[in-house]
Amino acid sequence: MTPADLHVLRPDAAPSTPPPDRGRLLTAAQVAAELLGGTVSPGWVRRHVTPKVVLGHSTVRWYAADVRAWLEARRPR
Repeated sequence: MTPADLHVLRPDAAPSTPPPDRGRLLTAAQVAAELLGGTVSPGWVRRHVTPKVVLGHSTVRWYAADVRAWLEARRPR
């Protein structure tokens, strides 16, 4: 392969924008304690709180802002 065969996938002219700040990545225990006030167990968080990030087979985390938005969407009006 020669340098002429290489192609730039993202040209330098386009500014890259950082992703939105979604807060800290939290464990199920942290979500249960900090965001849900200890009213549920970490197991409940793993089963019911849907905006999660699966990092591995048994490593799951939640962004604080995603959990707050999830809670707000389920709050009675």
